[in-house]
Amino acid sequence: MSSTDYDILVAGGGMVGAAVACALSGNRLRIGVVERQSPELEWPRDEIDLRVSAINHASQNLLRNIGAWDAIRERGIQPYREMRVWDQLRFGDIHFDSASVGEPDLGHIIQNRAIQASLWERMQQHADIDLLTPACITQTDQEPDALSLLLDDGRRVRCKLAIAADGARSRLRDMAGIGVDIHDFEQYAVVATVRTPDGHHETAWQRFLPNGPLAFLPVSPTACSIVWSTTEKESLELLELESGTFCERLDEASEGRLGALECLPERARFPLRSQHARSYLAERLVLAGDAAHQVHPLAGQGVNLGFRDAAVLAEVILAAHKAGEPWYAHPVLRRYERARRGDNQLTRKSMEAFNSLFSNGFPPLRLVRNLGLRAADRSRIAKHFFMQQALGTSMDVPPLCRKRLAG
Repeated sequence: MSSTDYDILVAGGGMVGAAVACALSGNRLRIGVVERQSPELEWPRDEIDLRVSAINHASQNLLRNIGAWDAIRERGIQPYREMRVWDQLRFGDIHFDSASVGEPDLGHIIQNRAIQASLWERMQQHADIDLLTPACITQTDQEPDALSLLLDDGRRVRCKLAIAADGARSRLRDMAGIGVDIHDFEQYAVVATVRTPDGHHETAWQRFLPNGPLAFLPVSPTACSIVWSTTEKESLELLELESGTFCERLDEASEGRLGALECLPERARFPLRSQHARSYLAERLVLAGDAAHQVHPLAGQGVNLGFRDAAVLAEVILAAHKAGEPWYAHPVLRRYERARRGDNQLTRKSMEAFNSLFSNGFPPLRLVRNLGLRAADRSRIAKHFFMQQALGTSMDVPPLCRKRLAG
């Protein structure tokens, strides 16, 4: 059986795995990326996928700095300049406008496949990155100076460090015996795409309903991706509705704020839960992205947290590598875990509390939260804080997530 040696092996060629591989490239490290299947690189221009992400400014800077942003932009991005959030009681509205903080937009809504395809092409351009696909890891074995991994096609690869970026159901995390704390929201998210002939006004819209939030995310000049969080029973009902009836339900739930809607036929649903790995590290293994943490999609922070993981992990590894330290060793990688665990946990818990507060039909609580939204809308300080959170610029931003790199 042949064996190939790498310095770093990334399990998962999705958005976060590909981003960290690109961020590490060009530094005399041999990198392998294991992915179950290569992503599609082309599709009809007018076709919109159900899976989208709200990319904030910090993530945009990362994607630009690793050379993928131009290709993503060519595949199609949609800026949103405003956000409007409201509850069932009409006086509980809050409005965010990027112009009030001197920014051209609050971020971009982008199809996940556009991001992954562009990052995949970028990896193909790097001679120090090998793409091992189609393949998945079936076994791991510790050796004195390496981690040995068996692939399902019979190949064996050895590496000084493996990065698990293989999603919320990470096989590599499970093989390492790392436990996960899980919070089940007892909700399902229904996702679909709607045409908006009257326009979405480059605005992200979100209404809080008793069973969960309903979000309209502008994904093209004439369309929005919707994420409707609700109970299991209602999610099944929404999936089974004829398109016209589904549009009527959407119009009623959104109070017609986007005008007449045209619903595309494809719909899907997925269960909502948050989770957090009890450790980000094992022997010669480090977790990143959804393998380490998963949050409620309420504020669209999931992939942005993952991209910050990628930026910090690359920074820690490369700084140690440059200094001649054992960059694959536990004490070095603890710097990454200390830098990221608090931010990820705070976001996770905040989303759990926020969802619990707003997915509640108790009348007195509804009144209090509506008054809170109204007060926040009138407070410049509060609105500025929330917008900095949305932009991704409120925390200590890692160098790769800053606007321009020196030189």
